[in-house]
Amino acid sequence: MASSSSSGLTFKLHPLVIVNISDHFTRVKSQSHPRRVVGCVIGVQCGRTVEIFNSFELLYDDSAHSLDRAFLEKKQELYKKVFPQFYILGWYSTGSDAHETDMIIHKSLMDINENPVYVLLNPSINPAQKDLPVTIYESEVSSC
Repeated sequence: MASSSSSGLTFKLHPLVIVNISDHFTRVKSQSHPRRVVGCVIGVQCGRTVEIFNSFELLYDDSAHSLDRAFLEKKQELYKKVFPQFYILGWYSTGSDAHETDMIIHKSLMDINENPVYVLLNPSINPAQKDLPVTIYESEVSSC
């Protein structure tokens, strides 16, 4: 799946990422009440093309809106050993819309990637929808 953005970036999202996010959501949903899940997306950016190859889940505290930073750094280190060409491009979550609290997560990843992308997967089933329920948001820098 590839799509362009208003900034001129082209995004390529590999199916494994969608499967990983869906699996993460399904496992959490079966163990407890349905809630959002959060993780990182990894891949490469070559010029104006962002290619998202894989993802991994993160430990996220809903009440404090915070990530387990030590867990993130350990996962990043492990992925770097196996896939040295991949970088953390941003993060993902599930839900129907972006939330105001998403900016907290987004900003916490800006020291790893100054312009992280945000992949949002809507796990709700809509029989009338023909496209994949995935939205990719990119950071936009504004000068005021």
